[in-house]
Amino acid sequence: MKITRFRLALLALFAIVASFAGSTQASAQSFSIQIGTPPPPMVYEHRWAPPYRGAVWIPGHHEWINGRWVWVGGYYTYPPRRGGYWVPARYRGGYYYPGHWAY
Repeated sequence: MKITRFRLALLALFAIVASFAGSTQASAQSFSIQIGTPPPPMVYEHRWAPPYRGAVWIPGHHEWINGRWVWVGGYYTYPPRRGGYWVPARYRGGYYYPGHWAY
C-alpha cells in the first residue's frame, strides 16, 4: 500500500490528538491494576535543584509494564495545568495505583 502525503499527515494528526486525549484522561482520573506481586524495594535517588521555575519533582518509582516491574528514575516536569500536584504511585492489597496529577 502506497502512503500518500495526505495519509501521512492524517496519521500524524491522529497520533497527536490521541496523545493529548490519553494524557488528559489519565491526569483527570485514577485507576488501579490488579497485580499479585508487590514491587521491588524503592531505589532512593538524590533530588537535584529544579532546572526551571515551576518545575515539579516526580520521584523515582516502579511501574508495571508488559507484565513486570520497571524502575522509572525521578525527573522534573511542568504540571499539565496550573495548581497541579503529583500523587505518587502506590501498591496496596494486590492493586497497583499509578501516579497521577491532581488538582
